[in-house]
Amino acid sequence: MKMLKYLLITVMVALPGLSFGQDAPQQSFFELYKVEIILALIVMICVVVVSAMFILLMALKAVLRLKRAEMGIEEEEKELIPAKEGEEHVGFWRKFWNRINASVPVAQEHEVATSHEYDGIRELDNKLPPWWLYSFYISIVFAVFYLINYEVLGTGQNQEEEFQAEMIKAEEDVKTYLASLSELVDESNVTLTTETADLDAGKAIYEQNCGVCHAADGGGGVGPNFTDKYWLHGGDMSSIFKTIKYGVPSKGMIAWEAQLSPKKIQQVASYIYMMEGNAAENPKEPQGDLFERNDAEETSDEDADTNPDSVDDEADLEEGECC
Repeated sequence: MKMLKYLLITVMVALPGLSFGQDAPQQSFFELYKVEIILALIVMICVVVVSAMFILLMALKAVLRLKRAEMGIEEEEKELIPAKEGEEHVGFWRKFWNRINASVPVAQEHEVATSHEYDGIRELDNKLPPWWLYSFYISIVFAVFYLINYEVLGTGQNQEEEFQAEMIKAEEDVKTYLASLSELVDESNVTLTTETADLDAGKAIYEQNCGVCHAADGGGGVGPNFTDKYWLHGGDMSSIFKTIKYGVPSKGMIAWEAQLSPKKIQQVASYIYMMEGNAAENPKEPQGDLFERNDAEETSDEDADTNPDSVDDEADLEEGECC
């Protein structure tokens, strides 16, 4: 049992170092080390089965000895590895070493000596070591199964097929990773997205959450007008994103970061950004400062300057505000 305990400890310590290319984020422990866990379970099951068989054999042997003793049958104590001539005083492990190497005792070397001799060194005609011979036989059996599996039945993947499968998996991992980057957007790196799918998603979010205060066409209501060039908190993408994310609690606008993901905030911010210049049905009077945009900078570094021309700062205190 001590050996089994040490084996389990060794497997658990070595487990994290057995996997390759651990680049998959947001994976469970089992998904990350699935192959290693399965291999470890197989090894443990094999160890348990072999140990149980050994214990069972030892128990049967003990029962047989008791039966023979009850019947008065005496049996000679036999060595696990019988000693050969010249090995009378050799220990177990030395005899085991001699067997797996089929080495001839020094006292019997004259029996396998050949006529080849040079400078007092004689050549011996020893047989191939059993460990080498059995390994060779096992490799032949393995080669037969390998040939059938890969070349005859085609159930296994050759190196080229494995490479192609790994490349496909790598491409999927890259797509997953790139998709996760969209959730790393914040006010410091957000950019304007003009993709139709993103703007459509932003429109749906706006109509569901923002239209009640700012009107469906962006003309304003409780909140300010998005179709003119005047903004209370800046009209660049970074400012719009920040206002939506953190809200303006003092004016009744909640922070949306708990309800909308960074990607969704970017989508609705882009949709609001694109509203400037649209014709609203009932546009609200301008509020805040005139903001002249530099659209070329919205997709990279945002460095728009706010024009100091103010329309009515008192509207800040009277009307609910968003952006």
